[in-house]
Amino acid sequence: MLLDEDPATLIHHTIGNFNIHPDKVAIGRINDSLSTLQQDRDLRIRESENTLRKLSRSLQTLTAQHEETVSSYNNTNHASQIVELDTQKFRVAKAASDLEIEGERLEQELDSLKCRLQQLDLQGVEGDDIMKARREVEDPTL
Repeated sequence: MLLDEDPATLIHHTIGNFNIHPDKVAIGRINDSLSTLQQDRDLRIRESENTLRKLSRSLQTLTAQHEETVSSYNNTNHASQIVELDTQKFRVAKAASDLEIEGERLEQELDSLKCRLQQLDLQGVEGDDIMKARREVEDPTL
């Protein structure tokens, strides 16, 4: 029969025959891995929290700057500046147009004066034959 021996002795021999040392080593490695993973996770969480704090401070700063900019914006002042700039733009455009027209007029006058100069150069100092004849008639000394 099976229970001829003392059950405590049987249990002791059964435990003794089990090779639990590799299991204990594996469990130790698992515990070490879990500990390392937990430390790594805690480090990442701290880094993420620090980054989140920095971003939160940046958000608060930018929000304050935005609110200040929005509160300092004056819509009527902006509109009056645009109207003033438009007025200046039209004045400058009108002046440029007037100057262009005056420039064209002066170019035409220059061309006519160049033609007149060329005619006078061709006539010489004495003038053309018709002018010489008139002078001779008007001036008896010639």
